[in-house]
Amino acid sequence: MQEVLKYILIAVAAAVVGYIGWTFYGEGTRSASARMTESVQLAQTQAQNMNSALNNVSTVGSASQNAATTSTGNIGDTQKAQPPTRIVAPVEVAEITNLNALMIQWSPRYDAAKLAYAKFDASITNAKARAADYFAQQQALTESIQDPSNIAKAEQEDAAEMLLYRQWEARADAALKTAAKIGIQLDDMDANLKKMELRADFVFDTSAFQEVPEAINELNLQLVDFQVSSENIKAVSGSPFEAQ
Repeated sequence: MQEVLKYILIAVAAAVVGYIGWTFYGEGTRSASARMTESVQLAQTQAQNMNSALNNVSTVGSASQNAATTSTGNIGDTQKAQPPTRIVAPVEVAEITNLNALMIQWSPRYDAAKLAYAKFDASITNAKARAADYFAQQQALTESIQDPSNIAKAEQEDAAEMLLYRQWEARADAALKTAAKIGIQLDDMDANLKKMELRADFVFDTSAFQEVPEAINELNLQLVDFQVSSENIKAVSGSPFEAQ
């Protein structure tokens, strides 16, 4: 089965490379930027299709191996039938009632989302830098052209490419802005869950320290007696500055 998977992967990769090569050959007369843009988009689409195909192949291969193992049973004295694979039901997050179980579902996904945003932001920044360098080189080449008609044609192509780029830039900025807004909500949810964890781990006895200690109450009950006694002693002893 591994050999079959290997040949399928080779065939898929060859199809992607061949299709991209055919596109470059058939569109040879178009502008370099248009070919570049379409080829990148095509490569991305084909890569996604290839990933999907690989996942399907892997799934089919795993299923085929399991089916083959189950159907053959015991072969010889040293082989044993594999136990059936246990199917684990997906977790319904909304139905979780335990904070630890909820954090198990949240933490890795939150970390992955934060990493994805950082990569998304960096990728857009890098793409803009590459585009700026590309247009600078195009402009320099256009300015080097001498024939007026050729200059006009080159400037028209440059303007058309810049328009396409600006449209992409607007969509990318909008997507990044949306991702940033979502990131705020994710951060707030993470803070809320951590507050819940802190609350769950904090031990506090609300019934304690609500009554005055007994020693204070007992002495307070005798406070009047102590006041009377002190006044009597004060009256007898008088002041040290009085005449003896």
